[in-house]
Amino acid sequence: MRPADADTIVASATPTGRSALALLRLSGADARSVAAKLCPGGPAWLPRRASLRRALHRDGSLLDQVLVTWMPGPGSYTGEDVVELSCHGNPVIVEGLLDALVVAGARPARKGEFTRRAFLHGRVDLVQAEAVAALIAARSPAALAVSRRAMERLGPTLADLREATLDLAAELEAGLDHPGEDLGQADDEQLAARLRQLAARSQGLASTWRAGRVRLEGARVALVGPVNVGKSSLFNSLLAQQRALVSDQAGTTRDVVERSVLVDGLEITWLDTAGERDSSEPLERAGIALGRELVADADLLLVVVPGHQAPDSVEAELLHRTADRPRLLVASHVDLPQVPGRAVDHRVSGKSGQGVAALRQAVVKQLGQVAGDPDQGALLVSQRQHELLLATSKHLAEAAGALCGLAGPAVAAEECSRALERLSELSGEDAREDVLDRVFARFCIGK
Repeated sequence: MRPADADTIVASATPTGRSALALLRLSGADARSVAAKLCPGGPAWLPRRASLRRALHRDGSLLDQVLVTWMPGPGSYTGEDVVELSCHGNPVIVEGLLDALVVAGARPARKGEFTRRAFLHGRVDLVQAEAVAALIAARSPAALAVSRRAMERLGPTLADLREATLDLAAELEAGLDHPGEDLGQADDEQLAARLRQLAARSQGLASTWRAGRVRLEGARVALVGPVNVGKSSLFNSLLAQQRALVSDQAGTTRDVVERSVLVDGLEITWLDTAGERDSSEPLERAGIALGRELVADADLLLVVVPGHQAPDSVEAELLHRTADRPRLLVASHVDLPQVPGRAVDHRVSGKSGQGVAALRQAVVKQLGQVAGDPDQGALLVSQRQHELLLATSKHLAEAAGALCGLAGPAVAAEECSRALERLSELSGEDAREDVLDRVFARFCIGK
């Protein structure tokens, strides 16, 4: 029995639905012969030359006219022979062609199997594959920018880090193999300083995951505050549409209401939470508790307080509880006489919209500060990369400590080797099968 990666696979590379055109993709050693069974006759098969062919049912009746391109391996995306068929974008036609290609000898591709084969054949490494996944999943211009930057810059950045670590590992091993000999090496203090510098570089690169995550997955901004402070009105104004009920009756919002919109190219999910107060009503207390739980991982809090009323104990407790969170203090009801002396970041009116545009821009700016500067170097695109770089930094720092401490150069060399292992896992050189399954499961079928 042939291994699964020896099969010729097929999938639609375009989404389900009606369109002018759809694209089907074959990959594997038998890709051309399978396509030739579907499209017998016609012009000669020339590499990378599109040709118009007739795709036929088994009984010889016409399925569709298709534009076919054959790309022999290894100079293809997957490193195998690839055939792409462009057909009319009717789902009935697409399904008919897929069925016919399976009958001709192909099997349906799994999620991410085309890119996984590209990885297995050395056409891309795991970092590039994750950047491709991020590019496909991007839901905003900011997410597209991050994924493209990862494709262009992250690989070379990690390669430089690995080369520098490899140089240090070689020097440490040479010192162990030839103790007491003058090999032109740096002394232990100099080596330790270089190890600490590499640890800091790894740590700094790991920290870019926050910036990448906010731009790839979008940011969550939660409105919190006392009851009847005007959060729902402000929520509707920030969205420029009616999504939350607004009432003078306290406790109208019992659940968290959320809505995602694009603001200056960044996807922001706004969350309107239940107003906080001391209440004995079970449903309202449950709504407040749920709101606190759901905003625990929000990237930014808008703490809304009544600008026309003096602070009370509920507001004081809220300000204390959120003191160490990224937040903006927003005074509502700016159209009413304001209490003097309130130190807030913005004053708004959810009803009239006064100050809302400025607040929206301040949120975008604050999110940029929370996430980090998006214009400096490569950004990570996965939690896996973040964790492996943190581990790399830890091993390098421990190597530096061992070299100048009691553990000595043997432990330092071992820790440096472990750092290299983590960097190899990043590119996929030492990736386990379950890691590959987890990475490529995020892809769509056909990619």
